[in-house]
Amino acid sequence: MDKHTTIVWLLPIVFMLHDFEEIIFFKSWLNKNKAYLAKRFPQIPQWVWTHADSLSTPAFALAVAEEFVLLSLIVWGSVLWGNYVLWLAAFMGFFIHLLVHLGQWVVLRRYIPAIVTTFPSLTYGAYVLYTLVTHHLFQISEMALWALVGLGILVPNLVVAHKLGAWLDRKQKHMQPT
Repeated sequence: MDKHTTIVWLLPIVFMLHDFEEIIFFKSWLNKNKAYLAKRFPQIPQWVWTHADSLSTPAFALAVAEEFVLLSLIVWGSVLWGNYVLWLAAFMGFFIHLLVHLGQWVVLRRYIPAIVTTFPSLTYGAYVLYTLVTHHLFQISEMALWALVGLGILVPNLVVAHKLGAWLDRKQKHMQPT
């Protein structure tokens, strides 16, 4: 396996290591910070806070698992068929996601669940971008286009993943004895 294939296979691993931090710490962090966040960002609709607060850790983990499975299938298919444009879209979506976390951390000026693993994940991402550019694997214009495609996939999939998590929470509430 050459180094180019290795960086492709590393994407789901880096994704999961990063998202472990979010799964483990998000709920307790939100419980401690939701009043501060709602006061600091009154322009964010209340339903966003309600939804985030209502998701249990298992529901959030299921949402992440759905994203991980989709990402893994994209990586597997890209390597199998030797066509890396969907992988590039997924990578660019993930990289932009990391930049959003970095921005959240800068704006909040305090720990957010994801920032610790954002830094090594960004290092991987920077290395990938460097490799793609210096080895002429993709043109900058292609990378920009596939970044847009990646966001076009990531945003609706994030909605689906969170609906899946909410479904799990409803199912668990139904199964609890009264």
